[in-house]
Amino acid sequence: MKMLNSFFIPVLLLSAASCDDGKIYEDAPDIPASGMTVKVSGTVAGIDSWTGDYSVCVAGFGDSDFALISKPLTAIDDAGNVNIEMSGVTQDVTSIEICALNRLRKRVVSFASITPNQNADNTIDFNFSPIDAGMYSTIQGFFNSSCVQCHGGSNHAAAGLNLTSAESYRQLVGIASVKSPDLERITPGNASASLLWQTVAGDVSSSWAYNHRDLLPSAGADVMKSWIDGGARR
Repeated sequence: MKMLNSFFIPVLLLSAASCDDGKIYEDAPDIPASGMTVKVSGTVAGIDSWTGDYSVCVAGFGDSDFALISKPLTAIDDAGNVNIEMSGVTQDVTSIEICALNRLRKRVVSFASITPNQNADNTIDFNFSPIDAGMYSTIQGFFNSSCVQCHGGSNHAAAGLNLTSAESYRQLVGIASVKSPDLERITPGNASASLLWQTVAGDVSSSWAYNHRDLLPSAGADVMKSWIDGGARR
């Protein structure tokens, strides 16, 4: 028995050492991402103005507002020039966009887009014109499509509020409301105390000439809340 033990113990120790020092399984080979590669170049401003709930990306979409693939625009020089690549663009992608995504990778706003059209070397060139991708510029876009008809776009500013691009910020942030003088239209850092947010997200305007609730798309209201809570920067 002692002879057997003296034989097996060194073998077991050798086996244990080999398990500790070596790898049990081989490394998986590096497999290039399937699909096409999009090469993105252009100039963009305002990315740093977004709160942490959102990111400005190059993204590929199919038949929904949720990105199938995305990559943040991070390789930007001091002049705002972007030169990045995103691989793995499959045939399911029918639109490639420079856009803002929320945490669920849902499109909030699109700044530029192309339809994938691959080159002979399986790449897609996406060269876009200069973009203002600022968070407040995005909110101004919501004003332009949903609000300026009554607030300044026809030389009439309902409730004394002009929401055209030249006037909106100056007339909103830290300014007392005409409808509710005890509230500011926007109180930086506090959307709940801001009448503008209460107006588009609640029933405060139900007794006014026009009920503003749901005036903005849900994504637009979410962006506005995040922008106000984040300090309402221009």
